[in-house]
Amino acid sequence: MLDALPPLLTVAAVLLVPATVLLFTIRTPRTGSLSPVTALLAAVLTALAAAGVGLLLGQDATRAAVGAVALGGSLLLWLPAARDWDVRGLVAWALTIDVGLLYLTYVGLWTVSVHPGVWTTTLSGLLWLLEVFVFLIGVGYLWEMVDVLARRRWRGWPIRGEHHPGWRRPFVSLHVPTHNEPPDMVIETLQRMLELDYDAYEILVIDNNTDDPALWRPVQDFCEQYDGLTFIHLANWPGFKSGALNYALTRMNPHTEVVGVVDADYHVAPDFLAHNAPLFSDESVAFVQTPQDYRDWDVSPYFRRLYHSYGYFFDVSQVSRNERNGAIFGGTMGLIRASALVRSGGWDEWCITEDAELSLRLLKMGYNGMHVDRSYGHGVMPLTFETLKKQRFRWCFGGIQILRTHWRSLLPGRPTEDNQLTLAQRWAYLVGGLQWFGDLAGALFTFFLISGALDLILGGGLVVRRLSGLLLFATVALVLFGAARSIALVRLRGGASWRDALGAFGLWLALGVTVARASWLGLVSREGTFLRTPKIKGRPRVRDVVRGNLVETVAAAVCLVLALVVAVTGGPTGIALAALLGFQGVGYALAPINSLAAIRSDLPADLRRRRERIWAWSAAAAPAARRGGLVLAFSAVMVAGLLALAAPVGSPDVPEVGDVHGALEKKSRAEDDERSPAPSPGPAADEDPTTGPTEAPKSTPSPAGATASDRPTQAAEPTPSTDPTRGAEPTQAPPAQPGAPGRPTDKPSNGGGPNKAR
Repeated sequence: MLDALPPLLTVAAVLLVPATVLLFTIRTPRTGSLSPVTALLAAVLTALAAAGVGLLLGQDATRAAVGAVALGGSLLLWLPAARDWDVRGLVAWALTIDVGLLYLTYVGLWTVSVHPGVWTTTLSGLLWLLEVFVFLIGVGYLWEMVDVLARRRWRGWPIRGEHHPGWRRPFVSLHVPTHNEPPDMVIETLQRMLELDYDAYEILVIDNNTDDPALWRPVQDFCEQYDGLTFIHLANWPGFKSGALNYALTRMNPHTEVVGVVDADYHVAPDFLAHNAPLFSDESVAFVQTPQDYRDWDVSPYFRRLYHSYGYFFDVSQVSRNERNGAIFGGTMGLIRASALVRSGGWDEWCITEDAELSLRLLKMGYNGMHVDRSYGHGVMPLTFETLKKQRFRWCFGGIQILRTHWRSLLPGRPTEDNQLTLAQRWAYLVGGLQWFGDLAGALFTFFLISGALDLILGGGLVVRRLSGLLLFATVALVLFGAARSIALVRLRGGASWRDALGAFGLWLALGVTVARASWLGLVSREGTFLRTPKIKGRPRVRDVVRGNLVETVAAAVCLVLALVVAVTGGPTGIALAALLGFQGVGYALAPINSLAAIRSDLPADLRRRRERIWAWSAAAAPAARRGGLVLAFSAVMVAGLLALAAPVGSPDVPEVGDVHGALEKKSRAEDDERSPAPSPGPAADEDPTTGPTEAPKSTPSPAGATASDRPTQAAEPTPSTDPTRGAEPTQAPPAQPGAPGRPTDKPSNGGGPNKAR
């Protein structure tokens, strides 16, 4: 049987190439469904093509016929799941699955039937399990790709924003969380939000533990000039962003039906609420998410490829997930039903990606989510590669936190009262969480490649797997083919040039070590953690780039040097192995390359100043000896990682979900000496310490010449709560803001207006 599988695998791979080309080049009619007759015709044509290719490759007629029937019949097996696709999607999906299963079957049979020794068999078995896992998460990516390229019939919600005449326009409370943000940027965001074409909304700015009054006082000054615009400063407040958003729930207008979240750097389109708030007329809708988009992205090649790398999730993943009611609430530029938010217990403060975690809880409660496929706001992308690494680390770590906490509810099963997720929703969230481990699998794959290269160079018998040259070259072809499909998908869905699409794919590779580290720490750590990067003095230099990406730089050097050696000394097998090592090495090398490109990118003056502040505020460096030890022990760390995978991992310390309002009001009655110390930064040395929020008063705007010390402050009643248990229902409705609900009014005259330079 081993001899029969490689030829069949080759035939399937040969047919897959034109099937994929057709998938990317022919437009899909957006009507109707795939008929059984069309699917049967496609199966017959596929079988005939497979038989012809098999005969051309030298197979005997019997084997060619059996292989043809197997490949053609696989199309019919997938027809029930592919009724909403056109025939191109069915063929591309079935052949890709065939290639993956044939490869895994052959390698698995080789592993158990050939006996080169205990050590080799053990390592080969581990590698096979790794490949099975990679295949599983690859199926998730494949489904999304085929779903958006070949879908004929869209069953989900309308995915384009539009006006809804006659629909209800609920009152919306927009929450803008800030922390150490430049005041001019926040004020610019608020100015845009004041211009929304909507007549029933308020804006709450919640400043979370900013210790420098020079950063939050100007924002307070601005907010005092408008009705419907409230500023709250929280000092010594726990829970980070989630804690601040939870407090905002206690301060919003009692007429609020919908809560919106807008990041402090976003420019919001005037029709954002007019198009999306009426969608909550459907009582089953718990949240509406619009794409997160960015501005000033066309200033350099680095920022162009960064922009297109961001687009994949909203252009592909979110659109496909929306068809199965499995969309994610991504936070900024999203709206959420206030009653559902309170009923679910508010924002969980244990998870550093609280928005995505909330959407899963809401779907488990039986609500629907909606993705609207139109951008309504533009923010600022990370201005340095190191900041990008921190952001991706946080996203990955939070995703693993969600998976660790909710994995049982994502396993196949029937919906229950406590978990109303459908099978499709479980698949979307389970595979979406597992995909974060793809880069960790890539790091382990690098270990196996290095081991194979050393075995080939030294001839010492440390064999991971001895495969035929044809199958090894097929592995190389499949890796490169998968990369080409990803690049083509970014170009087709995001409108990128081939060069920018290639650069976006390179950025994903460059972030591999960061994501691998975050996924591992998310798996074994009980508490949230953050990525630290080396401290920089002044403008970064090349040596700072190397220091900031030291692990990636050394890994790239090891892979590329070994690739060169095995290519020269290893014959045909060495060339195939060198190609795989080179692919991994280039991916690691792209980390310092992109870091340097970000530094050298020219930016508009305001963003350039912000980038300089980021350099000045870089986190403290890890000890050099520790970093050096990690680099020198690069291969040993991956071996230790393999062994550590077998170690038991405890469940995360997750507080019970309860009522936000009740917990805050309960804690507000505690005495000062019973208050727990805050885990977040305290006030600056020259600032009067406070333990609660400072809210901009609305009744008496400050005179034009008032200073910070002249301004009255209002101490908030609640104090930080660290009690993990919370009540079941709110004890009272949130207090009303002064004045009738509506859009901000009473804009000041010239001289004190929002456009005045400060």
